[in-house]
Amino acid sequence: MRVLVLAGWYPNSRNTVKGVFVQEQALALQEAGLETIVFYPFDEEVAPGKTSAERKDGLQVYRANSNQGRNPYWARICSYGRTLRIIRQLVARHRPDIIHVHVGYPAAIIAWLYTRYAPIPYVITEHMSYLQDYVAKWQHRVLLKAAFERAALVLPVSRSLQDQIRNFGWKTSLRVVPNVVDIDLFQLNAQPGAQRLPSAALKILFVGGMEETQVKGLNYLLPAFAQVVRKIPRQVELHLIGDGPRRQHYQNMAEELGISSCCTFYGQIEHQAMPAYYTQSDFLVLSSLKETFGCVLVEAMASGKPVVATACGGPEDIVTEEVGLLVKPGDIEALTQGILRMIASLPAYRAEGIREYARQKYSRAVVAQTMREIYQGLQGST
Repeated sequence: MRVLVLAGWYPNSRNTVKGVFVQEQALALQEAGLETIVFYPFDEEVAPGKTSAERKDGLQVYRANSNQGRNPYWARICSYGRTLRIIRQLVARHRPDIIHVHVGYPAAIIAWLYTRYAPIPYVITEHMSYLQDYVAKWQHRVLLKAAFERAALVLPVSRSLQDQIRNFGWKTSLRVVPNVVDIDLFQLNAQPGAQRLPSAALKILFVGGMEETQVKGLNYLLPAFAQVVRKIPRQVELHLIGDGPRRQHYQNMAEELGISSCCTFYGQIEHQAMPAYYTQSDFLVLSSLKETFGCVLVEAMASGKPVVATACGGPEDIVTEEVGLLVKPGDIEALTQGILRMIASLPAYRAEGIREYARQKYSRAVVAQTMREIYQGLQGST
């Protein structure tokens, strides 16, 4: 079976984590014996109007920069035409049996436009936590409704996102399929020569963006961590990986809270370098206000680390008592108490059990088998 992945997000050299879960699933499909081709039409590293092709880890990836023009609305409309022309060429060359869209806006709209005149089914994996913001605009709502209703199946990555889509009132077939995480990339013990975090203090890890939206909840985590530092006698550190326009604000906030000596801001780290940071930490905290999934939770678990996460959507599907704690989002005191409970209960968690839980639910082999069964069930559905 041949699969054309139409990616709304995908990593590039400037941002190695954007849409890394799309890349992971494509690699999983390829490893499972499905001939997989990826097309990412919105790569700003590609010269406008150009298309690039590369083969890496056995996966054929095509990239284009279809957005051109100063007016964003006109540029988007024109990008649809350019993208459709490239899809026609790729379909003629590779003859896919199914198109797998990742991220509904705008990739699902493109798939809908293409399949109006081509007898090929498509499915949509939705990741976007702010999909409802697009649906709130009538021009997007009309197109997204048509695209989602024509899809053979819509695959939200969590139950909370499934509920959001269901509440739109569209006539869609829905099934939750989680993101893939490369479990084998992460290990229980640091490899020889791996980078080590400084000092022997208890180490808490945060991994996330530092955007203007503040959706990752650092404005709650930093004050909570300040309370933790004051309440326990043991030396404790917060290691923060990620970047964005609010990074300096958070560094200033740590200074104002008197915890700058306990906080280390690393900036963006290459995805392949992340295992060492997980391994050298004691547990991960996800403080988000909204998440449709939470790949960093699974990455921590693949490293045998328990997690503290806010109950903000996706984490409710991932975190059980055996692997971590859930706390109320947007609540400094709840985060404080959750971190303190985790510190007190750390000896009770079994690293091997946590890793095995992650493997059984989110590994490449498990999710690829689910997708194979879905594809096979949809053959001839157009």
